Amino acid sequence: MTTEKTLVLIKPDAMLKGLAGTIISEIHKIKLKLIGLKLVNVQKELAEQHYYDVEKRHGKDVLTKLIQHITGELHGNENVIALVYQGEDAIKKIRKLAGATHPEEAGPDTLRGKYGRVHSKTDCFENLLHASSDSKEAKREIKLWFNEDELIE
Repeated sequence: MTTEKTLVLIKPDAMLKGLAGTIISEIHKIKLKLIGLKLVNVQKELAEQHYYDVEKRHGKDVLTKLIQHITGELHGNENVIALVYQGEDAIKKIRKLAGATHPEEAGPDTLRGKYGRVHSKTDCFENLLHASSDSKEAKREIKLWFNEDELIE
């Protein structure tokens, strides 16, 4: 077991559905320490930095949809709640709770399985939250979204 930090972003679709409290409450149950939290009006530049390698891996269309999603363009310009959690196996625990990225593939006991959907009009994977994929990405993402002095350990 490893003590680690991880980034969680509660995305605009979750904000629009009023699920931020539910998501935070569910994460609280897995006994991780919240060390950073802020409301962010995500601009295109930050979105592009966050999704820096998506175009190479999945193509320009996927990148465009992700940027439209995270900036709130697809959801009435809703904001994002950025959080940093710390604890034993934090990345693994949060990713398990979140479920598969594609809401239709997420288990019914996961956040994305319970509350996510694929929006047929916008072709958006409304998957509620972003969770860092591994420790290297978590470090990169936390530095992107938070200044060091914004984290309280």
